[in-house]
Amino acid sequence: MDNKKCVLVIDKELPQGLIANTAAVLTLSLGKIHPELVGEDIKNGDGEKHLGITRIPIPILAGDPNDIKRLRSELMPHTTLIDFSNIAQTTKNYEDYSNKLASVQNEDIEYLGIAVYGDKKIISKHTGNMRLIR
Repeated sequence: MDNKKCVLVIDKELPQGLIANTAAVLTLSLGKIHPELVGEDIKNGDGEKHLGITRIPIPILAGDPNDIKRLRSELMPHTTLIDFSNIAQTTKNYEDYSNKLASVQNEDIEYLGIAVYGDKKIISKHTGNMRLIR
């Protein structure tokens, strides 16, 4: 995994709770697609089990909707890319999300965040000058 990188890019203007929710949804989905990113379970000195957590750092970078849409377009062909949109954020279940997303054109989707995983050089080229979210 030395030549791989993962970053999240999230709209910096979102309230903190939505930033946290967006990050949680994106990383949960990434872990499903790339289970190798999650380490094995570990027992502590008392023999108590701790379930595996991420094997790699996942910086959360500050973007705006235009940055996120542009990066999504540029990086999707070259990486694993998961997006989280205003449609997902405003629906109550996956069926509702699926139906709403199927009826909307890409130009009308506002992306709140993306998770990107893949070649370190490609991702760094596109995100290397972005700041961490505060």
